[in-house]
Amino acid sequence: MHPSASTDPTVVRISSPADILGVLPHRLGFHPRESLVVVCLEGARRRDRLVMRADLVPSAHDDAVVDDLVARAEHAGATAAVLVCYTEAPAEPGEGLARTGLVEALGDRFEAHGINVVEALLVRDGRWWSYLCDVESCCPLSGSPLPAELSPAAAHYAAEAVAQGRSVLADRDELERGITPSDHAVAVAVREQALAAAGDELMQAVGSGGLEEASRRTVARVRRLVATQAAGGCAVEASDAAFVALGLRDRRTRDEVMTLVLDHEPGVLVGLFSELARRTGDVDAAPVCTVLAWAAYADGGGALAAVAAERALRCEPGYRMAELVLDGLSRMVPPSAIRDMTADVRAELETRAGD
Repeated sequence: MHPSASTDPTVVRISSPADILGVLPHRLGFHPRESLVVVCLEGARRRDRLVMRADLVPSAHDDAVVDDLVARAEHAGATAAVLVCYTEAPAEPGEGLARTGLVEALGDRFEAHGINVVEALLVRDGRWWSYLCDVESCCPLSGSPLPAELSPAAAHYAAEAVAQGRSVLADRDELERGITPSDHAVAVAVREQALAAAGDELMQAVGSGGLEEASRRTVARVRRLVATQAAGGCAVEASDAAFVALGLRDRRTRDEVMTLVLDHEPGVLVGLFSELARRTGDVDAAPVCTVLAWAAYADGGGALAAVAAERALRCEPGYRMAELVLDGLSRMVPPSAIRDMTADVRAELETRAGD
């Protein structure tokens, strides 16, 4: 199971299945497949506070999925929820709608914990059904076609997402591919050549001014790239990607770069470090992917934060900051808290610099 969570400050009034199904891909950043999505709502006005997604697993493990999602929803302070199951698998004999057992078990547990399930939907083969309603006039037994066009509420949300630089990918795998470098022989050779040159440049910096000079040059390079990204962006050169990847090996430098989310829209750093991750081989990718995960988390992009942190840990098992990102996601730490922690990190770095 790959649970992920996403929060978003965009305000849109959602009042129908068409609204829900139109908004969710934009909330997650990709079209979910073989997934159970839980929209956690809070308060009398049922404000959307958190969206959780978990991979569907064999029904024998439903109890574990339910336990996990209930704990997360309670931690998020949910008082109501919307459930959406995306699957192409057929229903089991006597089940009715596919994954009815899982949805009912989760709904029962939610209700027992004071979380009212206001809607539960199945999406399958281009159609949707309600697990809660069997009134033929609104929820026919044959299902309803997915809307050909976004509802007004979903269209408004999509426009806001595009304005903030977000896009909807085909699936989570595409999200992973978006931060994975090419393994083509030419691309590998270019990276290796750039790494050799960057290593020489950093060694010269150390020779002239010690680790502090190497750190200063790395942060300056990142600031220049961020400014370019904020101004409209351009392709990141292999030399820049290699220099940043090697420079971020110093954890103090990495931490200082992470604090740039306080100075710019997090989406700017997300765009830049996604490109840097695509240009960095696995040997050197853990720090780059971790900065990306941190920026994505601060921007409310839980799915990308999880994917980036997972790649960091595949590249370097035990990489502590990536583990902290995943731990924060699992405990539903809100993006606002990530920004507060970042401010604390900056204050600590400034204190050390003054000693």
